[in-house]
Amino acid sequence: MSKRLPVDKLRRFCVEALEKAGLRREDAAMVADVLVMTDSWGTFSHGTGALRNYLVSLRAGGMNPRSKPEVVAEGDSWAVVDGHSGMGMLGSCMAMNLAIEKARTNAIAWAGVRNSSHFGAAGYYANMAVRHDMIGIAMSNADPNMVVPGARGRIIGNNPLAYAVPAGEEHPILLDIALSAVAAGKIIAMKELGQPIPSTWLTDADGMPTAEVGDWPATGSMLPMAGHKGYGIALLIETMAGLLPGAGVLDEVKSWILNPTAEGSLGQAFIVINPGIMLPIEDFKHRVDTMIRTLRGAPKAKDSARVYLPGEIEWERREDALKNGIPLPELVLASLHAAARDLGLDTGLLKTEEAEP
Repeated sequence: MSKRLPVDKLRRFCVEALEKAGLRREDAAMVADVLVMTDSWGTFSHGTGALRNYLVSLRAGGMNPRSKPEVVAEGDSWAVVDGHSGMGMLGSCMAMNLAIEKARTNAIAWAGVRNSSHFGAAGYYANMAVRHDMIGIAMSNADPNMVVPGARGRIIGNNPLAYAVPAGEEHPILLDIALSAVAAGKIIAMKELGQPIPSTWLTDADGMPTAEVGDWPATGSMLPMAGHKGYGIALLIETMAGLLPGAGVLDEVKSWILNPTAEGSLGQAFIVINPGIMLPIEDFKHRVDTMIRTLRGAPKAKDSARVYLPGEIEWERREDALKNGIPLPELVLASLHAAARDLGLDTGLLKTEEAEP
């Protein structure tokens, strides 16, 4: 048996907390859905564990709880949304919904957001397109935390990228990655344990790869995944999500956690492809199913029990979470209880229940 928090209770708590912080109820519900769905996938770094930091930024003025995103320019197959320094989920959901609607008749559509804030997990927005039998791509730039080849210090963000592909009988294909060699949370965990790290994770103050965490993040930088390849993709995202919609780029973007009073200057971009315009949608989804099953049936390496598709683990975790509740890590639960104390909220909705693991 394990302790779990029912999905509906977690969502209700998040809505209450965000309303108490000044959001309209419909906006609070939208943000809560992004965070709780992310937790149900088991991606706790970008789910409700970030709620308290969002609340800090809302109180400090970096995120405006009452602002509404606005379409400031658009064409048949594109749009630009101004997030007006509100919570990043609001402008991002508006932009992805716009791209979905435009792709219904134009096959491919792009929508970008400027003056935005941290939007949570990119995979949530990519999956929005899947619900309409479309392919979704979502990306965001980030405050600089990553070095680039030949440089020293934090130059570019480990800009997240996600895509989702609809299937027929199978779960959608879903990939959500940041472009650093490893998540910052893993480096923090190794630092707390006082253990060395692989030399492909960080550079030191001189820009050289290091196996010691040292005083990172005060000095040193995260390395891009696959060296120049990760750097190149990060720069593509900086172009698509930063330059195109008119958002901040590179060092114009400030950390929303370290600078909670700084107004959002992040940029996001969303691309939707409607395969149903190009061929019968059921034929497309059948071909996706066939591809998934072929990959899953590939010869297994020694000691390998299973071949997974991108997102397959997350979808299985979500099915389990909806049935048995979300097994939130202790650190996330502690953060939620702290947020409740900050706001003077009852913690009854955070009471965990015993469920089958």
